[in-house]
This record gives sequence, C-alpha cells and structure tokens, in this order.
Amino acid sequence: MNLPFLDAGGAGLVFIAFGIFVLFIGLAIIIETLIMILMKYNTRFKKAFLDSLLVNMASLAVGFVLWQFFRDFLRYYSLLSLVILYAVTVMVESGLLYLLNRKQPVGKTLGVCLVMNLVTYILLFFISRI
Repeated sequence: MNLPFLDAGGAGLVFIAFGIFVLFIGLAIIIETLIMILMKYNTRFKKAFLDSLLVNMASLAVGFVLWQFFRDFLRYYSLLSLVILYAVTVMVESGLLYLLNRKQPVGKTLGVCLVMNLVTYILLFFISRI
C-alpha cells in the first residue's frame, strides 16, 4: 500500500486555517449577538447569543451545501459572490431567527439580519483580502 507522507508545513497550515475559520465564526456570533442587543431585538445576552449561534450554524450548513455545487464560482471571494452569499445568508438567518422569535415583527427580524450580516460580511470581505 502506498501512503503519501504528510508535509509538516501543510499540516500546520491546515491547523492555522481551521483556527482562523473557528475564530471568524466565533467573532461573527459575538458581533451578531451584540447587534441584536443594541437593536433591542433580544435584550438578554444568553438568548441573543443562542439565537446567533443557531442561525449562524444553519447558514454555515447552507454555505457548505452551496460550496459543493458552486465551488468554481465561490472559490474566489469576489464582490459578486459575496453579495450572493450575503443574500442567501440573510434569507436563511432571518427565516430561522423569526421562527425563534415569533413575537418580533417580520420587518424588525429582517432589519436586524440585514445589519448584523452586513457587518460580518464586511469583516469577511477584508479577511478574504489578506
């Protein structure tokens, strides 16, 4: 059986890339939690954090599915692909966020999703340029 040797540097890069991924997701969840609190959508930190965690995991799952089908288009974080991904993220997250907070008006839920994802997508755009 022929097994290729792993390059030590490559293994380190995978670890670093995974760390950056986890750091970005964690930062996005915290930012979106704070935006929900500042916009008075959810005033309790634990509730806002849990909602942010759930909607981000859902949109992340959708993102992985989209990556499988549109990998060539999404490979480079061009402005067009980020706009499309932003729209998909807002649709997924606002739908789920509304289901988690049915007492909130749909318009307020959509507004909060637009703002919180705009901030995190701007951050993603700058990170993708590094």
